[in-house]
Amino acid sequence: MRVRVASAGTGKTTSLVLRYLELIGSGTPPRRIAGVTFTRTAAAELRQRVGAGIRELLRSGHFLGVMELDESQRPAYEEALRELDGATLTTIHGFMIDALRLSAPAMGLDPDFAVLPEWEAQALFEEELRTLGYLAADRKHPFHGATTMLGPDAKPHLLRLFALRSSLEQFKAGNDDASQAVVRLFEASYTEFERRLGARSLPPSEVERRALKLLGVPAALARLRDRYRVALVDEFQDVNPLQGRFFEALEGAGLEVEVVGDPKQSIYGFRNADVGVFRRALANGEELPALDRSYRHGRLVNRFINHLTASLAAREMGFGPREAPEVSAAGPRAEVRGRVEVHWVAGDEPVADLRSSEADVLARRLASLHREQGIPYREMAVLARSHPSLAIAEEALRRAGLPAVLLQGRGYYERIEIRDLYNALRAGIEPSGVAFAAWLRGPFAGLAPRELEAVMSSKEPQAELERIDPQAAEAYRYLRELILRSPLEALKALIREPLIAGRSFVHLLEERQRENVDALLFTVAAQPPGDLEVLLERLELLARQTDAGDVPQAGDGVKLLTVHAAKGLEWRVAAVFDLGRRAPRNRDALRVHPDSGLVSFPGSAAFPEAGRSLAEREEAESYRLLYVAVSRPREILLLTGSVKGGQCFGWARALELMSLGPRAKQHDSRDFMLVTHPCRSPAHEPSEPPKTRAKTALEVAPWIDEKYSHHPYPPLFSPSRIESDRVTGTQASPLEDAEPVAWGDAETSGDPPGRASTIGTLVHYAISQSWSPDDPRHLVNLRAQEVMFPFTPSEQDEILAEVSTLLANYLAMLGEELPAIEAREVDQAELPMALPQGATVWQGVIDRLYQVGGRWYLDDYKTDRNVDPRLYLAQLSVYVQAVSRVRGVVPVARLVYLRSMKVVELSAEELETAFLETMARAGEPGALTRTSPVPASLTQNSHTRE
Repeated sequence: MRVRVASAGTGKTTSLVLRYLELIGSGTPPRRIAGVTFTRTAAAELRQRVGAGIRELLRSGHFLGVMELDESQRPAYEEALRELDGATLTTIHGFMIDALRLSAPAMGLDPDFAVLPEWEAQALFEEELRTLGYLAADRKHPFHGATTMLGPDAKPHLLRLFALRSSLEQFKAGNDDASQAVVRLFEASYTEFERRLGARSLPPSEVERRALKLLGVPAALARLRDRYRVALVDEFQDVNPLQGRFFEALEGAGLEVEVVGDPKQSIYGFRNADVGVFRRALANGEELPALDRSYRHGRLVNRFINHLTASLAAREMGFGPREAPEVSAAGPRAEVRGRVEVHWVAGDEPVADLRSSEADVLARRLASLHREQGIPYREMAVLARSHPSLAIAEEALRRAGLPAVLLQGRGYYERIEIRDLYNALRAGIEPSGVAFAAWLRGPFAGLAPRELEAVMSSKEPQAELERIDPQAAEAYRYLRELILRSPLEALKALIREPLIAGRSFVHLLEERQRENVDALLFTVAAQPPGDLEVLLERLELLARQTDAGDVPQAGDGVKLLTVHAAKGLEWRVAAVFDLGRRAPRNRDALRVHPDSGLVSFPGSAAFPEAGRSLAEREEAESYRLLYVAVSRPREILLLTGSVKGGQCFGWARALELMSLGPRAKQHDSRDFMLVTHPCRSPAHEPSEPPKTRAKTALEVAPWIDEKYSHHPYPPLFSPSRIESDRVTGTQASPLEDAEPVAWGDAETSGDPPGRASTIGTLVHYAISQSWSPDDPRHLVNLRAQEVMFPFTPSEQDEILAEVSTLLANYLAMLGEELPAIEAREVDQAELPMALPQGATVWQGVIDRLYQVGGRWYLDDYKTDRNVDPRLYLAQLSVYVQAVSRVRGVVPVARLVYLRSMKVVELSAEELETAFLETMARAGEPGALTRTSPVPASLTQNSHTRE
C-alpha cells in the first residue's frame, strides 16, 4: 500500500488529481480506477477537478507546471474525458456497494439490494430485542437467565454493541457472568437481525461486513480485480477498522491501493474511526513524500501550527513526529503575514464566571478586528470543543452587539418545539402517560400544575378535562380526529391550523424555532411514513442520535460551530474558545476494549484496563481536535482559555507546554499577542430572548413554497477574483515566495498588505501615469502612496528598486514587443468596466485598451515571476466580452509579463471557452455575445488619448 501524509491546507485534492492524470497517461483508463473519498460532495468535486485537469492538459500541454503532455498520450486523455462521467468516484460505502453488486448472487444478495439508513437499521434491531425479551420471559427459554440478570439495562448495553459493530468483527466475553450474558444476547439478536435483512437490504455497517466476506470468495475477488486496477483512497485517517481491513485485503489480493490522509486530523472516534488503520499502512507500506506546502495559512499562522505540531509530536500527544512534517506557507497566503493571539482569563472565581469573562474578551477582540481592519463578521468563526461552550460565546457576542450565527446545534429532535409536536401526536392516540401530560401542560392546552394533576389522576381524564377547561377538551377531540389522517397531513394540520386560542402553533414560535419546524415538515415529506406509529418511532430514534443538529441559521454574522463541524472549512479569522475545558470522560457502565473487543463490566478484571485504553484514545484524539481547530484560519488565529487556580487542563495544557500558558511572559506586538486578563463581571445582564410580536392571521403568500438556489457569485464581483483553480484545476500561486520570518517577531509599522501586491499596485499606477523610473519626482510620489505606509524605509527602498526595474522593462518593450504610444490611434489606460450578466455585475479595471492600425488590443500587465496564462483566462474573457458588447469590436487580449518581458496572446477560442465555463458556474450557460451591445459600460477617464 502506498501512503502519503497531507497536512491541513496542503492541496490534498490537487495531489489526487495529479495522480489520476499520471495513471491515465501511463495507460490506466478512469474505468479501471476506483476513486474513493469520504463524502459524496468530495467525490463530485474530485470528478470535476479531474475533468478540468484533463482539459487543461489537452488545451495547454501541461498541468500545474509539473506534468507535460506527451502527444502520444493525447488519445488516452481524450478517451478518459469521454468516459469520466461513468468512472467510479464515490464514497467508501459506495465503492463497497459497487463491489457487492458485481458479485451479488455469489454473496447471497439481490443485485438491486437497498441501503437502509442507520436509524432504520437500529429500529429493526430494537424490534429483535423486544421479540427476544418477550420470548425470554418464559422460564424455559435458554436466554431467560441472561435477560433476568441484566434486567432493564440489557437494551442499552446491546444497543452499545450494535453501535460498535463497525469497529470490531466480533465481540468477546470475559470470565464474568454479565459480559457473557450480554455477548450471547447480542449474537442471538444480531443473527435474527441479519435474517430479517435478507437479500434485499443492507445498512452501512452490514455493507462493510459483507464486503469483507466478499474478499474471501475467490470468484468474487477475481471479478473485482478484473474491474479495477488501482484504488485511490482519500481521508484514510478516518476509516474504521472494518474498512481498513477491506482495503488491506484488496492490496493483499493484488489490487494497487494508494491512500492519502492526515493522522493529525483523525477526530471521528465517536463514529468508530481508528487512526491506527492509517498508522498500520504507514508502517507496513511504501511512504510517499508528504505534502508540506500550505496554500491556506498566512506565514505567522503557519509558523504557530508548526510550533504546535512539533511540541505535541515530540511528546506523542495525539500524533508522532513521522505524522507531523513541518509545513511551509505557499501560494498567495505566503504573501500574508497574519497574526496570532493567545488570551487567558485566570483567577480563583467560579469557572462559569471565568468563562463568561473569557467570552467577553473574545467578543471585544472580534469587534476590534471588524472596526479597525474592516474584516466582515461573516469571515470570522468561533470554534469550541463542546456545544455548552458555544452557548457561552453566543451570549457574549450578543451582549456586545455582534451578529452571531449558530451553524450546527445539538439535539434537533429533542428541541422543545419538536417534542411538543411529538407529544401531541402521541397524546392523540391515547389520553394517558407522559405524552398526554406534556400536551396538557404545553402550548396546546396550557393547564396549570394543579389542573394537570386533577386530569392525570382522574379515572375519566377526558371528562375531567371537559369540566376544567372546555376549550382544551374541544382541542383534544379535534386532535383525536387529526391522527386519523395520514401522518404528514396530521403533522401539517397540527403546525398550521388555529388550534391554540385561535392561533396556530407556528405563530407562537420564534424565527429559529419556525426554521426547525419547517425542516421537520420537509424531512417527513421527503420520506412519508405509512402510519403514525412509524413516524413517532422514527422521531424517537432520531432523538437519541447525538449528532442530529438543529437547523443551521442563515446570516452574515460570526459563525459558531464545534470543531467537528468545522473540519474542511476555513475563515479569514478563526477563534478557538474555551481552551481550558476538560475533555468529557467515558462513563459507560459497559466497556469494550478497542483492540481485543473484550466486553467488560464494573468489578471485572478487564474493566480498568479497557478504561485506560479508551481514555488514552480519547485524550490523543482531543489533541488532534486542537490541531484541526487551529488550522482553520487563513490570516488571524485567536486562542482563548479560562484557568482556575493556575491549573491547566485540556488544550490549555498543550499551550502551556509550548511556553504560551497563562504564566508565560506577556507579549504584545503587531503580529503576536500573549496576555492574561483578570476575571471581570459581564458588562451587561444576560440578554433577554426577543419578544414575539402579536401575530394576526395572514393569507398564505403565493410564493411560500418556492425554492431559490444560492447564486455562486455576489451581485457585484470583480473578474480578477475568479479563483484560478475553479477554471484550470490548479492551485499555483502567481506571486513570488516570501522570505521566511522567525516565529514571534513583530513588524513595527503594522500589518502589511503583502510585498508582491504592493509592487503590482505601484507598477500599474506608474504605467497609467506614464511615469519614468529615471525621474526622482515620480519615485518620491510612489513612495508617498498609501500602500507603502506599512513598510520600513529600507523595505520601501527595496520595493522602489524592484518597481523601477519593472517600469524600465515596460518602457523597453514599447516600440518592440508593444506598440509605441505615439503609434496608437486610441489609447485608454486604467479603464473602468461593468458587465451586467444574469444576477451579477462584473466590475473591474482594464489596464490598457488601445487601437493600432485599425486593430484593437487589450493588455493586462502582470508582475508575476512565473508565466502562466491559465490563471487569467477567465478574467480576460470577461474584459473582452465587455469591450465587444460596448464597442462592437473584439480586441486581441494579451498578457504583458513585465519581469520576463514576454507578451502572451490569448486565442479567441480559449477566451470563449473560459467565458462560457465561468458563466455556466454562475448559472448563465450560453451567455456569450460578440456583436449585440448591452447596457455594459466602459468609462473613459483622464488618461484617455484619442
